[in-house]
Amino acid sequence: MQRNFVRATVLAVVVAAAVAAVALAVTIPPSGTASSPVDVTKDVYANNEESLGMSPDGQWLAGAWNDWEFNDGCGFSYSTDGGDTWAPESFAPFTSFSNTPGVDPILPTKFAVAGDPAVVFNPASNKFDVICQAFGTKTGNQIQLLSTTFDPAKADPTADEDLSYGAAAWTPQVAVAAGKSNGSQKGSNGQFPDHEAVTVDTGTGPGHHFGRLFVAWAEFSGTGRSPIDIAYSDHDGAHWTGPIRISDKGNQFDQDAIPRVGPDGTVYVSWVHAPTDKGLKNNVAMIDKSTNGGATWGTDQVAARIVSPIGGLLPNSNYRVFEDVHATVDQQTGRVVLTYTDQKSGASNIYATHNLVVGDITQWSTPAAVKASGQEQFFPWMSSAPNGRVDLVFYDRSCDAAGDKLDCATLASSADDGSTWGYTTLLATGFDGDHFHACVAPGDPDACGRNFLGDYIAVASTDAKAQALWTGNGPSGMDVFSARATFSP
Repeated sequence: MQRNFVRATVLAVVVAAAVAAVALAVTIPPSGTASSPVDVTKDVYANNEESLGMSPDGQWLAGAWNDWEFNDGCGFSYSTDGGDTWAPESFAPFTSFSNTPGVDPILPTKFAVAGDPAVVFNPASNKFDVICQAFGTKTGNQIQLLSTTFDPAKADPTADEDLSYGAAAWTPQVAVAAGKSNGSQKGSNGQFPDHEAVTVDTGTGPGHHFGRLFVAWAEFSGTGRSPIDIAYSDHDGAHWTGPIRISDKGNQFDQDAIPRVGPDGTVYVSWVHAPTDKGLKNNVAMIDKSTNGGATWGTDQVAARIVSPIGGLLPNSNYRVFEDVHATVDQQTGRVVLTYTDQKSGASNIYATHNLVVGDITQWSTPAAVKASGQEQFFPWMSSAPNGRVDLVFYDRSCDAAGDKLDCATLASSADDGSTWGYTTLLATGFDGDHFHACVAPGDPDACGRNFLGDYIAVASTDAKAQALWTGNGPSGMDVFSARATFSP
C-alpha cells in the first residue's frame, strides 16, 4: 500500500508539473528578438505610408511607400536576403515622370502622380502584386487604381534609379477602377479611390481561390460620401472583377478598408465608419464578410464602438492621426482579431477585440488595450502567421514617458486571438516626427513646410518572424526603416 501511495504521489506530481508546463506555455504570449533597424531609403526626400509583401520563407521582401521625390510617385525597394540588405531605392513605374527631369520611366503611363501603394506576395506566381492610385493627366483629372507585378528574380538591383530595376521585372499597368476628380489630391471632391489595401488568398483547400488578389478601398463620391468597394483578380491583376460594393446603403462615410482571408476561405473586410464625413462622434469599427470569394457580401456589422475617436493633430505634434481600424485573421482558429485607436482612457491607445464564434461577425469580445500606456500610440497595422500568431506593429511613445513627443516602434504579438500580448521593441530610441517636413523639393520653401508622417505603417509575418516597415528620421529626411522580430520554434 505504501508503494502504491508513493507511485500515486509521484504520478500526481508528474501530472501537475505537466499541467503547469502546458499552462505556462499557453499563458506566456509570444515575444521575439529584434534585429537592428535598417535605413532602406537614405535620401533627402520624404517617404511615408509603407506597404510590405513577403514570400512564405521570409527571404523575398518588397516594400513601397509615398515618395516625395521628383516623380511624386510610389517609392519602391526589395530584398532577397530576408531584409538584411535592400536594393537602392527606386520607384514603381506608375507615373509619367522619373526622378530625373527629361528622362522617361521604363513603362509608359499618362499619370503625373501616384500614391497609397499596396504590396503583397502572390505564391501562385512567385511575384509581388503592386497597386497604386494614379492621377493627374495632361488632358483631364482622371484617377485610377493601377496594378502591376514585380518579379525579383528578373530585377537588376544595380540598375539606374530611373529604371526601376529594369523593365523585365514589371508587367504593364492594368486599371482596377477609374474615376473623375477636380484635381484635388486629398480625395475630398470627385470619385477618388483612397487608401487601398490588398491581400492574397494563399489557401488551397475547399472554399479557397488560391492566388486570388483582393484590393479594397474607400470610394469618395464627390459629395463627402465614401462607401467601401472591392475588386479581385485571379491573374495577378491582369484582369479584374469589380468594383463590388461592400458597405450597406446607409453606411456611406467609411475609410481604410482592410481585406483578409480566413483559413476556410472566408473573405473579411474591416473599416472605420462615421455617421457623417466631419464628425468624430459615434464612430465604429465595422466589418463584413464574403463566403464565395468576394463575389457577394452580407450585412455590415459593428465590431467595436470607438468611444473617443482620435482625429486631427496628435498631441505634442503637428501631424495628423486617426482611429485607424485594422484587422487580421488567426490562421489556426479562424477568429478575426481587430484593433483600433481610442482615447477613452486618456492618451490614444491601441485596443483589440475578436469575434467570439468563428465565422460569426455579430458577437465580439470586450475591447481591451493591447499595451496600456499613458503615452500616445497610433498607426496600428496587423498580419498573421500560418501557425496562428497574430502580429501588430504601431508607433509607441512609451519610450518617451517624460515628454510624450518622440515615436518608437513596437511589435505586439498574440497566440490567443488578442487576449494577451507579448512585445518586441523594434525601435527603442524615439524620433521627433516634426523634425523633417514632407518636401517635394528639399530647399524649396514653396515645396516644404508640411508636417506629415503618413497615415499607416506595415508588417508581414511568417512562423519564424514578423518584418516591419515604418517612417523614421534619417540623416537628411524622413526615411523608410525596416526591422524584424524573430521567434523561437
